[in-house]
Amino acid sequence: MIETSKIVLLFGKICSGKSTYADALCYVTKAKRITVSDIVKRVSGKVSRSELQGTAHMDKEIALELIEEINKYDKVVIDGIRQYSIVLELAAEFGFTELDLVWLEVPDDIRKYRFYDRAISKDDITFEEADIRDEKLGLKELQDKLKDTYIKINN
Repeated sequence: MIETSKIVLLFGKICSGKSTYADALCYVTKAKRITVSDIVKRVSGKVSRSELQGTAHMDKEIALELIEEINKYDKVVIDGIRQYSIVLELAAEFGFTELDLVWLEVPDDIRKYRFYDRAISKDDITFEEADIRDEKLGLKELQDKLKDTYIKINN
């Protein structure tokens, strides 16, 4: 059995395999999966990728919703956080010692293939646009600020 903290935060660029990895980790650890995009959709009322990537100003609301969801379960895996400020809110609430931080690293050509192979209706922009918007949303800042604290997995 794999041992994890109460909360696993799973990060990565678009199409890095977060959903697949989160599902597998939840199966093995009996944790509940929480998908940040579902929280963002609930809080913002937005659905498409282009709309969801425009919600940076809602980070406090998203963090509060996540905290509420986390408190319902003994163990959770959260995938898709794009903003460092949300991680800080979770750390303030639960303590960094209760967080396992995991970054999934995948070459760009593989991520691009996955993006076009899955052809999800919410993907209303190109791979390149989605990648750039995720960086602007805060993913690059999150990656840079947490790089010394997360476990990096080549996926």
